[in-house]
Amino acid sequence: MVVLTIAVLALTTAYPYAFGRIAERDDELQAVSFGQQYLEQVRQQVRAGATTVTAATTPIDAGYSLSFGVKNYPSPGATASPPPQLPSPGNFTATATFSPALNATNSSYDVTVTVTWTLPAATSHSVLLQSIVTRQAP
Repeated sequence: MVVLTIAVLALTTAYPYAFGRIAERDDELQAVSFGQQYLEQVRQQVRAGATTVTAATTPIDAGYSLSFGVKNYPSPGATASPPPQLPSPGNFTATATFSPALNATNSSYDVTVTVTWTLPAATSHSVLLQSIVTRQAP
């Protein structure tokens, strides 16, 4: 009985932990995707001759509630619409830094894009993406 109790307790504590980690990885995956899109915008601006690049923000997609699931959607013949998405817990902010500094004379830059976000628990997170950007198209 003691072994069974320990096993049940271990499983019941692992379940919320696993869903929390899934949510964290989802945010990180969204941040990387947003960072790649921002890096492509920076690349296009540099190729167009820009000498300054502004930061960008986008809301975090909270998706659907994991506790109840999405039922009857999009199963064949279902008439129910999907439930509303959860409200966004915050924003992603992407900034770019250039080495050497972005100017009109250099033609090649090492670009670092930093995407940051803060979750409701006031925990700050960030991901870094790096690329070489040139003024002339390859």
